[in-house]
Amino acid sequence: KAQFKAKMADIGIAFDADVFRLTIAPLRLELKNATFNNRETGEKLFFIREAYLGLSVDDLYAWQLSRDITINTTDIRGAEVWIKFDAEGRSNFAGLKLVEEKPGRVNFRYESVVFSLHDSVVHFGDVSRKIAADANNVIFLLEPENLSVPDEQKRYKFDLTSTESKFVYDERALEPIDLRATGIADRSGAEITELHLTTPIGTTSLSGRISDWTNPTYDLNIESTIDLTQASSIFPLGTTIS
Repeated sequence: KAQFKAKMADIGIAFDADVFRLTIAPLRLELKNATFNNRETGEKLFFIREAYLGLSVDDLYAWQLSRDITINTTDIRGAEVWIKFDAEGRSNFAGLKLVEEKPGRVNFRYESVVFSLHDSVVHFGDVSRKIAADANNVIFLLEPENLSVPDEQKRYKFDLTSTESKFVYDERALEPIDLRATGIADRSGAEITELHLTTPIGTTSLSGRISDWTNPTYDLNIESTIDLTQASSIFPLGTTIS
């Protein structure tokens, strides 16, 4: 637990949990009512009601300064995530940094993880753009397409669902919103098999390819319908819609 909290602190996260329990057979970490806050500002980042992480340790009995723990499976239920931007465009995640592996520390490796998220909510707010949103009933599944290939070549199947969500623009609310996205992602981009968005003002379906995460380019097939009468109740008259 001390090593885990130290790792979070290096990233810039203040971590605490009501339950932090490690079992040996099987090797599994259990978290309950875990909070992750920005260490510098105190802003909420995310909360996890309960999580179970299946672990394995490389060279468990070898004498070495560092210890690599591989997180093989992650099952999270009841997560709540906050993504906020203030009037100056500063995010509640500002100041966080990825940390390099260090000797004398426990290093957590995620390359082969099978990840599942259920019964979760994502809150989004952008003060300068007058935008707020709540993604409700979020389910997100992620797993390697082929476990036998090297980690740097792994491709990951993903499946994302959100229902009964809400979007607010300048105090005008749009709800309910449903989203479903499936596809395969890797280090270079993602192939979107299906992304379907349903709202009271219209629907959108798209598929295609996103390339280069650092400078994304898109090649997508999109079909949309929109009810202009409904849309005018959300967006001011004269707003360009494309």
